[in-house]
Amino acid sequence: MPIPIIIGTVAVASGIYGLVKGVSGAKDHSNAKDINENAQHMVDNISSKIESGRESTNKIIEDYGQRKLRAFNGVINEFISTFGRLKNVELTQSTELEKLNAGDFTGTTLSGLKQDYQMLKDAGLGLGAGMGSGAALAFGAYNGTMLLATASTGTAISSLSGVAATNATLAWLGGGSLATGGFGMAGGMMVLGGIVAGPALAIFGHILGNKGEEALNNARSNLEQAKTIRDQGLLMVHKLQAIQKVTTLANNTFSLASGRLRGTIHDMKNALDSYGENFHDFPQECKDNVFMSVKYAQLLKAMIDTPILDQAGNLVLSTERRIIDITAIAEGKKDTLDDIVA
Repeated sequence: MPIPIIIGTVAVASGIYGLVKGVSGAKDHSNAKDINENAQHMVDNISSKIESGRESTNKIIEDYGQRKLRAFNGVINEFISTFGRLKNVELTQSTELEKLNAGDFTGTTLSGLKQDYQMLKDAGLGLGAGMGSGAALAFGAYNGTMLLATASTGTAISSLSGVAATNATLAWLGGGSLATGGFGMAGGMMVLGGIVAGPALAIFGHILGNKGEEALNNARSNLEQAKTIRDQGLLMVHKLQAIQKVTTLANNTFSLASGRLRGTIHDMKNALDSYGENFHDFPQECKDNVFMSVKYAQLLKAMIDTPILDQAGNLVLSTERRIIDITAIAEGKKDTLDDIVA
């Protein structure tokens, strides 16, 4: 009768082995589920931070673009028309403006401002016209040459928003869809975020031990991918913060120079009313005011010619230093433009 005993023993051993494997598999599944949930949370968290940064950055750059447009339709246009009334202007009399390359103001800076404003009007954005969000984003991010030269070709033209649409970074900042390639890294995160949770449920449906072990290995792989996404996402968040910082600085500096220019234009109009249009008839105080008006107009032109982002959508690293120098000049803390105005 020993054979049945042996068979029974083997059966019991097999049952115990199966039970152990089953318990082990269930534990592996539980661990896999926890790891996958952790990975999912990690991806969701960084995706949320990126989306928040995207929205904030988009708004700040749009606000800057709108400010530049308001200046063109307001204080810049007013300066062009008021300064244009003067006759026999001799800016070289001012040593202050010699440092600002003012001797070439009428031939370079003034004509540049006129050209930029004319391009805006040709694009339907002059004389108080509004600007769509895509156009404002592009106008805030790019310098006058990059944006308006494109506009002059007729490719962007009713709103300039086409300029933003051709740039992946601007398209993403403006809320472009993944299908257009606008989302870039964040789009990849959202796709991955959608599939990370799936394997946890699918694997958990299997009971055998070897499947549980496979589930655990897959979950660990998911976690490593999530860590990579998190680290890359943090880099994107830091880049967005850097763009916000520089754009905010540019917005404040542009506002400062615009305000100073507005004050000098008011004084220049009073001088025209009191002494006529011949610059030679102005008292020195009024001539000095004209010089300062030109100075602030040059600073605004310098700001317009200073891009926040390059054509590849990257922050221009030299821009922050350039804006700081322009701010110092507008505040009277520095008296030379160096290479700021060419």
